[in-house]
Amino acid sequence: MDPASERLAPLFDRMVDYERLRPMQREWDLLAIERLLRRNDATTPVRPAIQIAGSKGKGTTASFLEALTNAAGLRAGSYSSPHLNTVCERIRIGGQLVGVEQLEQVLGNLLDSAGEQLPTFFEAMTAAAVECFAQHKVDLCIYEVGLGGRFDATTGIDVDAAIVTRIELEHTEVLGDTIAAIATEKAQVIRPSGLGLTATTGAALEVVRAHANSVGAELLVMGEHFGIRNITWHDDGARGELWHGDQAEPFFLPDATAFALPALALGATAMRRLLPNAPLKLDPVPQPNLRCRFETLVEPDGEVLILDGAHTEDSLAAVAHELSRRYPGQRPVILTAAAAGKRWQEGLSSLLPLADSFVVTELTGTPGESPALIDAWLKGNGAQSEVAPDAVSGLRSLRERPGPRLVVGSFYLAGAIRELVANQR
Repeated sequence: MDPASERLAPLFDRMVDYERLRPMQREWDLLAIERLLRRNDATTPVRPAIQIAGSKGKGTTASFLEALTNAAGLRAGSYSSPHLNTVCERIRIGGQLVGVEQLEQVLGNLLDSAGEQLPTFFEAMTAAAVECFAQHKVDLCIYEVGLGGRFDATTGIDVDAAIVTRIELEHTEVLGDTIAAIATEKAQVIRPSGLGLTATTGAALEVVRAHANSVGAELLVMGEHFGIRNITWHDDGARGELWHGDQAEPFFLPDATAFALPALALGATAMRRLLPNAPLKLDPVPQPNLRCRFETLVEPDGEVLILDGAHTEDSLAAVAHELSRRYPGQRPVILTAAAAGKRWQEGLSSLLPLADSFVVTELTGTPGESPALIDAWLKGNGAQSEVAPDAVSGLRSLRERPGPRLVVGSFYLAGAIRELVANQR
């Protein structure tokens, strides 16, 4: 347990943690978060504010918007989930983690004012983020959705704009089993008479567009109203043009990945609209905090270790594409695990053509799929696979083989491996 979580444990014990319990059924609504946000002692929330939803890319988009805002000499307040190593990662002010002392005070006050119906962990942390941003008087609030959109706690916050990134099948037991059904839940983050931006396509875009029209919101669609073009790849990154309407600006993104480019376009376009007088730093683009998003580390033996929390079909396909682009002809060895209910077969299918050696392990901190089941499926599809009982032994097995070495399938696993590597240095 990280020191912050240990200190805050008495407060966490007064909440229900659906992130870790992952119930199949519960009553979802916004009543609890609305009560917290409208309590008598609440500091007036900061505007402008933006909410970011989607199946893929919402964390990366939030990170780019945060980095661009801070690079402009302003301070972004950013709320994200899950955390990798410390709960304080979830709330950042000007790029710095919230102090555990402030978080303890804010959460304590929230729980004391909640009455008999105590909030969930995510509801309390969401309200704490709103309060911390208000106390620090940040210049832009960025709220990343935890699950879905319609009944996510962040939807209880008044915002000026919303982003819906790519949508794919995920959390089908809660959100629905079709792209259109999931898009219907996520599109609700676009508010009446507000601003929406989206990178969705196909059936998902039809749903998002119809929702925006029904609530009188302005909708900017990637590829129609803004985007990235004329991309050239270099050893140190990618160059291209970021366009919005009739205007275009050159950019240079150091150490670029292909899947980061749509997030950059969404973040930069949102910043133009919400902070029109702020300078937009694009050459080079400020490096966002993208831990465990194709994060590349050099191992003691000179091999490369790649950490990525990708766990959906599209995100794992993007990881496979990036592996092929950066390490053509090389066969990676992969350490993986999956949270319960994830479409891990579909996701791992993208990696099977690239890798013939896997290590499967347990997750800690959240219910996971059986490693034996994943191992059997991999072997049934012609791959070499073994089961490691925990992250420590999984990393050890990974290091017994030549690289590149990839850790993928869950942010919980990638975060655990990242912490192990950091403690060994």
